[in-house]
Amino acid sequence: MFIETNRLIIRDLIEQDAEALLEIKYDKQVMKYHPAFFGENATIDFIKVVIAFFQSIKERGVIYDEKYPERGCLSAVCLKDSGVVIGVITFNQHTHVNEWHVGWYFLSRYTGQGYASEAGAAASDYFLEAISLDYISADVRDDNPASFRTAQKSGFKLIEKRIGFDYDNPDCNVEDVGSCSYYFQKLNKNKTRA
Repeated sequence: MFIETNRLIIRDLIEQDAEALLEIKYDKQVMKYHPAFFGENATIDFIKVVIAFFQSIKERGVIYDEKYPERGCLSAVCLKDSGVVIGVITFNQHTHVNEWHVGWYFLSRYTGQGYASEAGAAASDYFLEAISLDYISADVRDDNPASFRTAQKSGFKLIEKRIGFDYDNPDCNVEDVGSCSYYFQKLNKNKTRA
């Protein structure tokens, strides 16, 4: 994958991205909202294995491994002018509901500048077309207003506030927690609807 926007390049992972991915994994915002990203105690060696896995998928000429669609695709988001990796875009199938999902994780020092919504819009459009999806979804924790705005600016529409069991956020699966996420969808503008 190679997507170019006004300020960003979204591309396949390379081995040299390992340090940046480790920094993203342990960024304070990523740890707050998605501590399970790359697992609880990810190491540089584990991240290199993850990169090798995604490279092997790309070498086969596919976007994701059809045998494991829940693993999806992980792409680096880089500043166009310097090539510095500032975040990642995730794309995977939530097999429990048979929906494709996009997500974004960025280093704190690059948030609040519109990079996530620029990347989210471009990547979701790419996946909608590349896989010919009717729609793509995004889930945002209800205590993450920045990601809520990113979803909206990326062209997603709020569908509902989710209450109850959350497959991706086990912290919500206890009594008396209440609503834990907002569910968004972005429609493929090029698909005909009945």
